[in-house]
Amino acid sequence: MEAKRAESAALLPAIQESIKKTIADYKSGANKSQIITTASGLKYIVHETGTGPKPQVGQVVSTKYYGTLMDGKMFDNSFERGQDLQFPLGQGQVIKGWDEGFALLPVGSKATFLIPSELGYGAAGSPPVIPANSELLFYVELVGAK
Repeated sequence: MEAKRAESAALLPAIQESIKKTIADYKSGANKSQIITTASGLKYIVHETGTGPKPQVGQVVSTKYYGTLMDGKMFDNSFERGQDLQFPLGQGQVIKGWDEGFALLPVGSKATFLIPSELGYGAAGSPPVIPANSELLFYVELVGAK
């Protein structure tokens, strides 16, 4: 477990730099051509397309993730823990932006989700870490689906 945590933590500097660049490019419009927007308002950028199948509703998804506010302030990530998060897709156990976003990615994909407030924590936020009406950014790696 400790080796896995160290391996995951070693990826953090590159992920943090990538997130900084994504936020700056998003605010300036430089990455506009890379962003896919769904009907609900979820925006996402695929950095690497996986070769596995897309997960189906009800399957348990495994992911690595790094979540920030749009000012770049990290509020949670699985890389430091060295443990993937698992959740059943489409069952409302995670924010709506995740249920929608992970269904769009083949297993093995690496992507960034830009999640509007209404697909995140909405007007309530998640005090004290996530203020009300916050747009969220998640760098994600879809590890598996069973």
